[in-house]
Amino acid sequence: MNRRSFLGAGAAVGAGLLLTACGAATEAAPPAAAPTGSAAPVADAGGFPRTIATKLGQITIPKRPERIVTVGFPTGTADAALACGVVPVGMPKAAGHPGEIEPWVSSRLQGKTPTLIEANTVDVEQILALKPDLILAGMHRTIPDDFAKLSPIAPVISYEGEAPFQDTWQQQTTLIGRALGAEDKAAAAIKEVEDKFAKIRADHPGWQGKTFTFTQGATLAQIPTVTDPNEASARMFSSFGFELSPKVRELGAKREVSAERLDLIDADLVVVFFPSPDAQKTFEGNTVFSKIPAVKEGRYVTVDASLAFPLIAPGVLNVSWAIDQILPKIEKAMA
Repeated sequence: MNRRSFLGAGAAVGAGLLLTACGAATEAAPPAAAPTGSAAPVADAGGFPRTIATKLGQITIPKRPERIVTVGFPTGTADAALACGVVPVGMPKAAGHPGEIEPWVSSRLQGKTPTLIEANTVDVEQILALKPDLILAGMHRTIPDDFAKLSPIAPVISYEGEAPFQDTWQQQTTLIGRALGAEDKAAAAIKEVEDKFAKIRADHPGWQGKTFTFTQGATLAQIPTVTDPNEASARMFSSFGFELSPKVRELGAKREVSAERLDLIDADLVVVFFPSPDAQKTFEGNTVFSKIPAVKEGRYVTVDASLAFPLIAPGVLNVSWAIDQILPKIEKAMA
């Protein structure tokens, strides 16, 4: 189960993150890699040209990239590029944020103004006009299909896992760091976040082994909940020291509960993403939900779309931002 299992197809932050019951992205046949037996590129003193291994083939980058375009989700790949000191010339819009740019991104733009492109789609003409020398597409759900459209424009870096969204944020950051010739910066950015998590675990030893659940409260008709401890948001809460509740893990591929069985999401910590105040009012007015022990006792944290997005689709920058936003909520709930 990957990020797509908790993110809907559009995933527009302003409209809410729609949850689906789909599993991992269906893997398309990888595009042909470089011909076997071709001469390997000879790197210059700066480390280029270099060849990067991805699931969609061996990608040769002839020179140090200077004009980066990111496609797919508004964050993740852009996060990694910015952490490596490279401001994209084009990146997806982040609906619901001022200027359609997330706060963890806007502070890293170095006074530059990237062209904002539509998220989760590929406009070949618009991307071509940006004259990229590298395209980052590791968080674009249809990159197995769109690879053939984009690769004639510039080298395309996708992902290492079996399908889109299966790479961890650490994997994506490391992969993009290699593509940019900024391995040290990528490693330093990862270490900074991992050290932040380590300090939180050290400061809150009582959280170790406590259970959690993470659910979307959009409608009582369909209530998706995270059931796989390897899903991105589950790994996020595990980094705080929590463990996904066995009660939801036992749901397996079902990945949702009925309104009558909302008691299944009870845990030491219950986290619910509400896409709107009306949705929250509806859930909190539900008899079964209101009687959940964690809800009654205040061990209950709510998140809106702006916070749910980095929890569900983490990148090296938005993870740190999300920690700062949700940590006080968790501390209050677990006090």
